[in-house]
Amino acid sequence: MGSLQKTAVCLLFLSIFSSASDSTFATFVCSDVKTEYYKTAVIKCIGSKNITNVIVKRCENCNKQNSCLETVNTWRGNNSSEKGRIRLVLQHNISELHIQEVKATDQGGYKWHLYSDAGVGDGCATLEITAPEIEPSLTWNGRKLACLSPIGHPQRQVHWFDGHGNNLTGSASLVSEEAEGGLTSLTSTLHEKPTLTASKYCCTVLYDVHTKRNKTKCLSTHKAVTDHPHFTSTPDPEILKTMKKHIPIILVLIVLVLCCFAAVLYYKHCQRAKPKGILQTY
Repeated sequence: MGSLQKTAVCLLFLSIFSSASDSTFATFVCSDVKTEYYKTAVIKCIGSKNITNVIVKRCENCNKQNSCLETVNTWRGNNSSEKGRIRLVLQHNISELHIQEVKATDQGGYKWHLYSDAGVGDGCATLEITAPEIEPSLTWNGRKLACLSPIGHPQRQVHWFDGHGNNLTGSASLVSEEAEGGLTSLTSTLHEKPTLTASKYCCTVLYDVHTKRNKTKCLSTHKAVTDHPHFTSTPDPEILKTMKKHIPIILVLIVLVLCCFAAVLYYKHCQRAKPKGILQTY
């Protein structure tokens, strides 16, 4: 009898442990998201049954989860952060993290701890933000060339080349200024010694080191005749048209001035050539 009771108790514990094991671990699928700056990003994690509570932490990426910052925690009643810019939406077996007006600091991995009727599980999703890729602009002040990349991802790079493809980036300085939303403005200045003597200079902004996606702006120069080169320029057609209209008037004025000058000279010549009569009385 005692052995039967012990067997029944063991079977009960095994049943409880088995049911607890089945309900402890659950599978969730979290999807990576790619969006543009200032847009709204929606990161989803989907389970097989109704999701009851969620904890989300933002990490550097899904592989580095040592230094993560807690974003939402429904156990503590925190369903949003940053004054509602980041908020959690639970819909049955779907958990969504809505991030409005995404910025550079939002990019990274999002570690999920999910609790559902099926059990507990973890997931991780990556948010990638694409920055605007604006063509750079070049300015020249006589001795220096400056390349401006007005706004973009902080990790982009600026490189310099001459017309022969020689890399001149080592002769340039770079200034980075923070812009709105975690973006940056880059200004690279080329200092070639003693002067800028190449016939062509190009500034290349590299947006992605893996895909080599870039935009390039070039300026052409004449051969240096003086200490400073000058850039090729095209005269304004309106200016040329105006000059052509005034050429006849200018020629007439020059002829009139020459005629007046000739008349004055002729008059003086006549005055000198006229004999002077002297009346003498005896």
